Amino acid sequence: MTHGFATRAIHEGQEFDPTTGAIIPPIYQTSTFVQDGIGGLRGGYEYGRAANPTRTSLETLLASLEGGVRRSGDHIVLGNDAYGGTHRLIDRIHSEWGIRNTTVDLADLDAVRAALGTDGTRMLWIETPSNPLMKISDIAALVELGQAVGAVVVVDNTFASPALQQPLSFGADVVVHSTTKYLGGHSDVIGGALIFADEELAEKAQFLQFAAGAVSSPMDAW
Repeated sequence: MTHGFATRAIHEGQEFDPTTGAIIPPIYQTSTFVQDGIGGLRGGYEYGRAANPTRTSLETLLASLEGGVRRSGDHIVLGNDAYGGTHRLIDRIHSEWGIRNTTVDLADLDAVRAALGTDGTRMLWIETPSNPLMKISDIAALVELGQAVGAVVVVDNTFASPALQQPLSFGADVVVHSTTKYLGGHSDVIGGALIFADEELAEKAQFLQFAAGAVSSPMDAW
């Protein structure tokens, strides 16, 4: 049976606690999990930086709602009205690692096509609606252009949320969210989320997440 969006938004990832029967998953405020001998992981958890049941609950929910790595010398194409924090990270930080970028009006498909023709283009970053100008981009058309040159197409879906659009259904490779905004909804969380269409790409991101330790706390995930 296929459940609708509203049903999945309420129930997905909300498995009852097998120990107590509580219908709301608890907050697992722990850094380490007991192992039954070497490699004997209970439920697949060992260390909070790698995975946590509370965070898994959130990840399962977001993956359901959405339907769903760069090196020196690479090139990124992004909108000229991208969120300031995103542009700062790509233009000021990634540039020091030798990663180049071009900003274009994503509504101008000819300009996007020309920018994607730059040697070494590995990613097309789409933000729609954009923050704060609320410009709308044609996800399907941009996905076609990006994937034609072998670029990973990333869509920042923060301002629409999966309630209004699911970019993976238009062929996007990755969906990005600031969970601080509509997904959190109460101005009490600082966090982000990535949802992947491809399992291999997801595994690369998970390795980086584990190595760098950029994870949501159990309280934030709950």
